[in-house]
Amino acid sequence: MGKGILSFSYVLRVTLFLLFVVSHMSLYAQSDKIISGVVSDQSGVPLPGVSIVVKGTATGTVTDFDGNFSISVSSPKAVLVFSYVGFITQEKPASSKQPFNIALEEDIQSLNEVVIVGYGSQKKETVTGAISTIKGSELTDVPTSNLSTAITGKLPGVVTIQSSGRPGEDAANIFIRGQSTWVDSSPLIIVDGVERRTFSQIAPNEVESISVLKDASSTAVYGVKGANGVILITTKRGEVGRQKISVSADLGAQQPINIPNFLGSYDHLLLRKQASINDGLNIENDPLISDESLEGFRLGEDIFRYPNLKWYDKAIKSLSFQQKYNVNISGGTEKVKYFVSLGYLNQDGMFKYTNTHNRYSSDTDFKRFNFRSNLDFKVNKFQTLSANISGRKDTKNGFPNISNVFQSLIAQVPYAFPIYNPDGSYAAIAGQGNPIVKIAESGYDRTDVNNYDIVGSLKNDLSFITDGLTLDMNLSYNSSTGSTKSYREQAGTFQYNSVRDDYDQITEYSPLSYTGESPTTTFTRLGIQANMRYTKTIGKSKINTTLVYNQQNDKSNTSNPFVLMGYAGRLEYDFDGKYLAEINAGYNGSENFAPGNQFGFFPAASLGYVISNENFMMPLSSVVTFLKIRGSAGLVGNDKIGGSRFLWQGLYQYLPATGSRLQYIGFGTTNPSSLGGIYETRTENRLLTWEKSLKQNIGLDAKFFGNRLLDITIDVFNEHRTDILMSARSLLNTTGIPSPQYNIGEVKNWGYEIDVSHRNTIGEVGYSLRGWYSFARNEIINYDDPSGTPVMQKYAGYRIGQYRGYKVLGYFTSQEEIDNSPDHSTLGGPIIPGDLRYQDTNGDNKITEADIQPIGFSQVPEIIYSITPEVSWKGFTLNATLQGAANASVLFTSNAGFEFGGAAGGGQVTTMHQDYWTVDNQNASYPSLHLNPQHSNKNVNSFHLKSGNYVRLRNVQLSFELPELFCKKLNIKNMRIVLSGNNLKTWSKVEGFDPETVDQKGESYPQQKVYNLGININL
Repeated sequence: MGKGILSFSYVLRVTLFLLFVVSHMSLYAQSDKIISGVVSDQSGVPLPGVSIVVKGTATGTVTDFDGNFSISVSSPKAVLVFSYVGFITQEKPASSKQPFNIALEEDIQSLNEVVIVGYGSQKKETVTGAISTIKGSELTDVPTSNLSTAITGKLPGVVTIQSSGRPGEDAANIFIRGQSTWVDSSPLIIVDGVERRTFSQIAPNEVESISVLKDASSTAVYGVKGANGVILITTKRGEVGRQKISVSADLGAQQPINIPNFLGSYDHLLLRKQASINDGLNIENDPLISDESLEGFRLGEDIFRYPNLKWYDKAIKSLSFQQKYNVNISGGTEKVKYFVSLGYLNQDGMFKYTNTHNRYSSDTDFKRFNFRSNLDFKVNKFQTLSANISGRKDTKNGFPNISNVFQSLIAQVPYAFPIYNPDGSYAAIAGQGNPIVKIAESGYDRTDVNNYDIVGSLKNDLSFITDGLTLDMNLSYNSSTGSTKSYREQAGTFQYNSVRDDYDQITEYSPLSYTGESPTTTFTRLGIQANMRYTKTIGKSKINTTLVYNQQNDKSNTSNPFVLMGYAGRLEYDFDGKYLAEINAGYNGSENFAPGNQFGFFPAASLGYVISNENFMMPLSSVVTFLKIRGSAGLVGNDKIGGSRFLWQGLYQYLPATGSRLQYIGFGTTNPSSLGGIYETRTENRLLTWEKSLKQNIGLDAKFFGNRLLDITIDVFNEHRTDILMSARSLLNTTGIPSPQYNIGEVKNWGYEIDVSHRNTIGEVGYSLRGWYSFARNEIINYDDPSGTPVMQKYAGYRIGQYRGYKVLGYFTSQEEIDNSPDHSTLGGPIIPGDLRYQDTNGDNKITEADIQPIGFSQVPEIIYSITPEVSWKGFTLNATLQGAANASVLFTSNAGFEFGGAAGGGQVTTMHQDYWTVDNQNASYPSLHLNPQHSNKNVNSFHLKSGNYVRLRNVQLSFELPELFCKKLNIKNMRIVLSGNNLKTWSKVEGFDPETVDQKGESYPQQKVYNLGININL
C-alpha cells in the first residue's frame, strides 16, 4: 500500500496545482467586435440574468432586467452560447445579423422525462403513482463503494440504515416508508426488468437511473412481492453516434467516524475505586486501587508494571485507503448499439498490525472486479435483439472472528498488560488474550464470490398486425458461487513477572496452516418473461395496455428449489393530457404455500387530474407551470414471511431409543428397555398465506414560475397490513408442541412526504436547493396478546421494534427516598443514592419484570429528511447533502453503555462515566457507579436508551470542469476533477458510537468517513 499512498499524495499535489493554474487562466486578446441584443422567451417577455458565454472561453456576460446584453468577441468565427435555467440552451454564431434578438424555448424535458415503472415506462407528466427517481449521474461522485449507501438522503421515503462499515459488508438495510411488518420489510429489487437478490455491489458508473415504487398503483404488478415497495435499477445502454469513452479514477482516504473514548488506566482505576466503595467492598483487598498502585499508573513510568493501553486506539489506523477505477465505452449505429463498462475497487481495512512479518495480510480488505456489456442488435425492421451480460468477482479478506476481536478491543481493560513484553514477545495474562494477537497472528479467512447475470431479450414490433402493438420476450440467468478458505496460526504469548523478571507462557506458538475450505454455496435463478403492449390514440384519448407473464426458478445447494410464476396487467388512460386513470393488477403463484392456496390476485387503481392543462388555468401559466393531483388505492402482498421453505407443513423429529436426556419411551425399572418415537416440532397449517397490504395514497405534483423556480411534490399515505405470520401467543402451550403459526398479525402504517426544490441563475452563478421530509409511523393492531395482559405489557397499540424496559424517573437522592420507594433490590443491589429510580407500573410496590413497558422508539426512524444545495460558476460546481433522522432510539449496553462493561472486575469505562452522581454532584449525567454486573442500574431502561436522532453531512463534492479549449489541446473531450467527502460530520447525542448502529454492544465495524479525489475524462 506504500506505493498507493505515494501515488495518492502525488496525484493530489499535481491536481491542486492544476486547479490553481487552470482557475486563473484567462485569454488576452483584442476585442474587435461588440455584439448587443435582447433575450426573451417565446412570448416576447424579456429574460433577466441569462448567461451569454463565448464558446470555449471564459468570456461572458448576463442580461439585465430588460433582457439586454452587450459582449465583446475577438473573432468573427466565435459562437455565443445562451443558457438560462428552465430553458433550452441555444448557440448562435457571432457573425449573424444584428440586432441579436434571441427567443429561448422553455425546456419542458422534465415533464416529458421518462420514468421507469414496473414492466415499462411512462412520461413523468402522466404518472399517477407515488414514485421517486434519481439519475445515475447524481451518484457517481458520491465517494462510497456501495450503491445502497450512495442513495442515502437522495430519495424521499427511503430509509437506509448502515449497520457495518466493513469493506464488502457495508450494505445498508433499506425500508420504504418505514415498517409495516415485523417479519421482513426489505423491498423487491429489479435490475433491468429482472428480479435480483441485491443491488449493493453494482457500480454507480453502470447505472442510468433508479426508481422507487411506493404505492399500490405502482407495485401491484409485482403482486405477492410488492408490499414492501420496489426498487427498479436501469443500467446504461449505447446510443446512436460516435464512440464515447469515459475514464474515471478515484483515490480515497478513510477513517472511522466514531471511536469510543475509553479512559486510560489511572482514570479507569479511580472509577473502579469509587464503584468498589459504592458496592460495599473492602478496597484494602484490591491491590490495583491502592495508593501505591494508583500513583504508579498516574506517573506511567514503568509501562510493564503499570500498563496504560487504549486497545481500540492502538489497533486502528489513522487512515486507510481505497481506490476505484472505471472505464465506460458506448456508441452505436442504427444496426448495433453497445455499452461496455469495466470497474475495479480496492478497499483497505482499518486495522494496524495486519502484516507484522510480511508473511500474509489479515486486514479486512475488499476487492471487486465488475464487468457489464449491454448490446442491442437491430435484426430487421421489426425486431431488436438485446444481450445484457454482467459479472462481478468479490474477494473479502480478514482475520477470523471479527466480532470477537471488537469485543476484546472494547472490553479489555487498559491496565492488564502491554502489547509486548520487555523481550519483545507478545504479552497476555491467563484468561485474557491479547487483542493485537487476535488481529495480527491468528490467521485469516479469504472469501471469494462470483456473480454472473445474463439477460437475452427479443423486442418485436408487431405494427404489421396493428399499429402500436409490441411483444418483448426475455430469458434471464443469474448465478452466484462463493466459498471461504481459512488459514490459522497461534502466536506464543507470555505473562511477564516483574518481581521475578521472568515469563510464564500463556499460549504456545502454532505456525500458519491451511485449515480447510467451507462448502461452496451456489445459487442459480432462471427466469422467463413475456411482455405485450398495445398503444392506441383515438381523438384526445390515449390508451396503453400491458400484459405480462413471468416465471422464476431458483435453485441453491443450501435450500430446496423454489418456483414462482405470475401474470400482470396495466391499463392506462389519458384524455387530452388532463384526465388520467390507471388500473394495475398482479396474479401470482408461489409453491411455498400449500396446494390450493398458492395463487393470489392483487388489484390497484389510480386517478390523476392535470389541472394546469385546463383552459381556465392559461392566464396563470406564467406562475403555475404544472399542477397535478393524483390518488391511488390497491392490494399488494408480501411472501417474505419467514426463512424456512414450506412453512405450512408439519415437522416431526425422530427420537432415538437412547440418549442422555429423556428423549425416548422407557419400560420397566429393572433392566429397563427403551423405545424410540416421533415428536411433532411444528403443527401443519395448510391455510398459511402471504401478508396482505391495503394501501392508499394521495399526491400533488406542482411546478411554478416557468418550471425553474419551484418544484413541489406532496404525498400522504396509509397502509393496513394483515395476515402477518406469527406464533399464536394466546393459546396455552399444554401439549409440549410449540405454538402453531397463524396469519394473525396486523399493523397500520401512515405518513407523508414533502419534496421541494428550487433552481435559478443569477448572473453567471447557477444554484439549486432541494429539501425533503418524510414521516412514517406504524402501530401494531393485533399481536395476539393473551387475554388479561396488562396494557403496558401488550404489543397492540405500540410500534414495531419499540424497545421495552424500565422507565427511569430520575436518581434516588437520599436513603430516605429509597426507603419510601418501591423495592428495587429484586433487580440487583445494593441500592444507594444516585441509583436509577424506576416507575412501578403495576403499583405492587416492588420493581420486577412486570414493570417493564414500551420505552422510546425503534431503531428505524419515523422521520428522515435531507437538504441538498448546489452552486455552479464558470466550470466549478459545489454541492452537498445534509441528511438527518429523528424519532429513533438506540440502546447501548455492555461496554458500549454500562460502566465496566457490565462484567465483574472487567470491562472499560469512558469519559461519559466520569460525570457520575455523588452527593456533591447531584446534577450528574450518569448514575452512581457499580462493579456488580447484575446491578439494578444495568437493566434495559430508558436511561441507557439513547436518542437515535442525528444530522449528518452525508457528502460534499467540489468539481471543476476544465475549459473546452484547454481540453482540445490535450486531445480530450472534457475533464472533471472532483474533491469529495462522505460522512464528514455527524451531530447527535450519542457519545463514541454511531447513532445509526444496530449493535447495542458496540462490537460492529464502524462506518467510515471518506476523503476522495476523483478525475473523470471523456475521450
